[in-house]
Amino acid sequence: MSVRRTPAARTLASGSRVDLLHLLQDGGEHTIGELAAATGLHENTTREHLQRLVSDGFAQRTPERRTVRGRPRMVYRAVSADDLRTDPHAQRRIEESIARVALTRVLLEGYGREVGSPTSAAQAAGRAMLDDPALRSVPAQTAPGTTEADRQLDALEGHLERLGFDPELDRSQMAFHLYRCPFLDLAKARPEVVCNVHLGLAQGVLDAVPGPVGARELLPFVGPEHCVLQLAADEQGPSPDPR
Repeated sequence: MSVRRTPAARTLASGSRVDLLHLLQDGGEHTIGELAAATGLHENTTREHLQRLVSDGFAQRTPERRTVRGRPRMVYRAVSADDLRTDPHAQRRIEESIARVALTRVLLEGYGREVGSPTSAAQAAGRAMLDDPALRSVPAQTAPGTTEADRQLDALEGHLERLGFDPELDRSQMAFHLYRCPFLDLAKARPEVVCNVHLGLAQGVLDAVPGPVGARELLPFVGPEHCVLQLAADEQGPSPDPR
């Protein structure tokens, strides 16, 4: 079975575009010259990558605010949670970019030096990417009689769907079956990183919604292109932060 890659996944398949998006997500507005200098890319190459990020909804391009005369420069910033109000597809793109940047950070930090626990580092990186409450997706409406656990599961299912995992919830086993990994090639090469980043993201989503459900384990490749995200509900609430 072939893996369907979304346009967003194709955009983020470029390491240079991920580097630029990482810089934009660190905050603030940046000119092409500033971003080119920070990444070592030629300005024309930087401009082309930024145009792709803008056209696919990961970045915004606006005139620089000036208090003096003269033609304003164009500046770039990452799409933020505020943009969700006007763009119904922004949440999916934001979550895909969060996952990709978290993966990149863990992989880059591991090059050239020993990482004490790549598993814990990957979980922490995934979870840390959702530290901004504005980026956490919480169900806006719930039906009468909906439990806290139901709200958590709804939030997590929406997150997994937006990332492209094609999730199926097995309530009897408290697990999500994931049948399409948007990062399949990398997951096969570095499952200890990719799977634990996604576990950390899942933990962050569940932690954002009050309730007893926590993400305990992600079992990779239990079948062809089939992974299992194992959950648990107990009185202790969400799983402990690995940081």
